[in-house]
Amino acid sequence: SQDDAVEGILGDQVVAGDVVVIRYEGPKGGPGMQEMLYPTSYLKSKGLGKTCALFTDGRFSGGSSGLVIGHASPEAAEGGTIGLV
Repeated sequence: SQDDAVEGILGDQVVAGDVVVIRYEGPKGGPGMQEMLYPTSYLKSKGLGKTCALFTDGRFSGGSSGLVIGHASPEAAEGGTIGLV
């Protein structure tokens, strides 16, 4: 979940070269397709904005930067492959 990812980022469990996968945040899984503002902001604040990737079935605003892949479809709640990671 987004909360688990934030906890890991802030707890220094995420390091350069990691890929953070946040699943079950799509339209059905969220529900409501949460925006990934906090994880991207915290990655940047930890100096990981250019060295970590973020992959999710949630959504990003137009202000996101770095390697971010969002709105993976089909989402995890629909049996999408992101749910297997």
